[in-house]
Amino acid sequence: MAKKRRPLLFPSIFLFVLSASFLFAVWRINGLPLNKIFASRKVSASWSILEEIRSLNELETAAYDMKVVFPFDFTGGDEVNWTFLKFQYDRDPSLFSGGLLPEEWKYGELYGLCRQVGIDPGRPDYRFVVMTVSIRAGVDIDRWLDSFSSGVPSEDVGGITVIRDENGGKTLKIKAAPVSVTSFIIEDRDGSSDGFPDVPLTPEGWRLLTEGLRPGLREMALDGGLLETAAEVSELFLKEIFTAAGYDNVEFMD
Repeated sequence: MAKKRRPLLFPSIFLFVLSASFLFAVWRINGLPLNKIFASRKVSASWSILEEIRSLNELETAAYDMKVVFPFDFTGGDEVNWTFLKFQYDRDPSLFSGGLLPEEWKYGELYGLCRQVGIDPGRPDYRFVVMTVSIRAGVDIDRWLDSFSSGVPSEDVGGITVIRDENGGKTLKIKAAPVSVTSFIIEDRDGSSDGFPDVPLTPEGWRLLTEGLRPGLREMALDGGLLETAAEVSELFLKEIFTAAGYDNVEFMD
């Protein structure tokens, strides 16, 4: 099986750097200590930071990167009778094109995809494809900022509520937007650089391969905890932003 790495957090690190750069620019322009800026502009400072990243549309906070070997990594570790499937495919390829395959033909759909892209696991000398995949997750920051301005929390979008105590302190209650997969990247492979045999695929073959594998690759990432990690880092990022902006407490609502 190909080695799969745990979710990486480099998108969030990039955004922290972006936020710090923005704050430093404000400090340089005004010639004031940061604590005075935050003391006088608690809401506008945090709002400005978030407006800076609005142009990104999506706040990506986790990435699940992996190398997969096609078709091995899509058999669940099972022994596959490729020879049997080859025999059936050579007799009638139409049996493998979209219809319901007999239950005993497990992985028949996978074999059909192999043949469509020019790979035949039923041959003793067949080649395989190594793919580098990055699936990223985060929140729709644009929709979340719209709900921020309205102040009405929503199950689908999220929102924000400010609670003031008798001593003048402010508690910010945030309902973060639900996380989702934000980007799905399958890199074009340069076979000369990874030590594996190059498999010549036509543009159409590559399209069929990537489209056919997307559901399985997505499932791998979700099983690996991609969304959970994205949710945790999104909350950490937002808490850091608003705490720095001068709010006494930042709490997240379920």
